[in-house]
Amino acid sequence: LKRRKPGARVVQLRVVAAARSKMACVTVRSLAGRVLAEVSPVPSTIEALKCTLEKRLDIAPALQRLVPQGSAHVLNDIDTMSPEGGDFVLIVDETPMYMWDDESNLHRDKLLVEGSSVKCRKRFANHINVLTREPIRCGAHYFEFHMHYIGDEQWCGVVADPMRPGPFEFKPRRNSNAWAYYAGRMRSTSECIADGHAALHARGRAVVPFKKVRPTGDVIGMLVDMTLGAIAFDLNGELQGACAIETAKPLWVFTHLATSRDHIELKKPLVQDAPPANVEALTGALIESVGSDFMMFARPFDSDSDIGRPGGYSDSPGGYSDSESSSNIYDD
Repeated sequence: LKRRKPGARVVQLRVVAAARSKMACVTVRSLAGRVLAEVSPVPSTIEALKCTLEKRLDIAPALQRLVPQGSAHVLNDIDTMSPEGGDFVLIVDETPMYMWDDESNLHRDKLLVEGSSVKCRKRFANHINVLTREPIRCGAHYFEFHMHYIGDEQWCGVVADPMRPGPFEFKPRRNSNAWAYYAGRMRSTSECIADGHAALHARGRAVVPFKKVRPTGDVIGMLVDMTLGAIAFDLNGELQGACAIETAKPLWVFTHLATSRDHIELKKPLVQDAPPANVEALTGALIESVGSDFMMFARPFDSDSDIGRPGGYSDSPGGYSDSESSSNIYDD
């Protein structure tokens, strides 16, 4: 019999242990069973696994729901992982993208947030901006702002600055990182798209007039495509206009409360349910806006009566003239 060299047994055990450690991994699949990622070495917690999946799949941890294969139990971030790994199903839950974030809002004591619906619980002196819990990071998404009540002004759109929820410190009308449907002032007959008449407000500028929104009952649709870098707005399914957006940063959906009676509800239908005209505007109807650093698409006029004085628009009951052009910068 051959005598085994001293330490040989220890070396063999280490090799076997290393091999087993190398084989241990986490397999993450889609609901259809397709392998999305294999992670090795095995993360210590579900939270760590989500961070790894974010880097590989570009899905924010807040949108990830991990379920062990063959189970219906959604794991929590603090749950620990088995050293041997495991098989998990990844479910992408976009609910935080259309739920209003009152916890981070400076005026949360004045807000009444119930999921995707936001109201005011008390009177306040300034306007309040409200952002969603999670931003848009990639892909195409369609949102609907259901206007249950607008007391005065209303902006709804996207903004690239998540640090500006709360009081009127962030003014949508002059924010260079915001793109919004300005609903106009409810009691105003002004033709100025800077303050009074509905319009596309983009990068701190009034661009083109939109149809004015009624105090109750209207729905503003918003199609955002981060791949194309464009956004389109509609009112009750009728395209109003589209413009280019920046996609270097995530974009938060926001709304704007101006009175204590305001009530806005945000919904997120399937992107396939977006009006076809919105999709067409993003893919083929964008034109360069002269004298500005963004792109815009103006909805076609309905008739000759929509054409105002040379150099400006007129859209009943308002519009903009030569002195209220698309290059107008707000200084309120």
